[in-house]
Amino acid sequence: MPIVLVRVDDRLVHGQIIEGWLPTTKAEELIIANDSLADDSLQQMIMHSALPFSVALLVDSVEGVASFLKANLENELRRIVLVDRPRDALRLIRAGVKFNHLNLGNLRSGELTVCLSKSVVVSAETLLDLKSIMDEGVQVTIQSVPFEKPLELLDILKHMPGVDPT
Repeated sequence: MPIVLVRVDDRLVHGQIIEGWLPTTKAEELIIANDSLADDSLQQMIMHSALPFSVALLVDSVEGVASFLKANLENELRRIVLVDRPRDALRLIRAGVKFNHLNLGNLRSGELTVCLSKSVVVSAETLLDLKSIMDEGVQVTIQSVPFEKPLELLDILKHMPGVDPT
């Protein structure tokens, strides 16, 4: 089960994924872990129509994706796993999905926020989820597109006044 990218992106399937991450990672399968989209066949059809024919699409609940990934450990397909919020990435980890890197792409919060980059703005609760992910041994970086230099979340937090990185 080569997961080549686990990404938090609140827009899920869009140009940065289709034109940037799919070709760069040479992914053959795009997996979206999202509870509300799991039952939305219209949105799934729209997403599927945006992807190249060579890329398979699986959309399921977070628990469904975790079960699928654990059951297909021997499959050699290159996979991108997308979630729209860090909490779902944490749920995947706690359900037994193993990955050592989480990419934050685009994330906007409507609540009281902490601005981590021009494309990642999070609530205090989401920041706690990200810290929990790092506590699980997962490296978290911010990188919108493959040609940008990734920014280490831990380094960003160390330099933010009033934010405890631990």
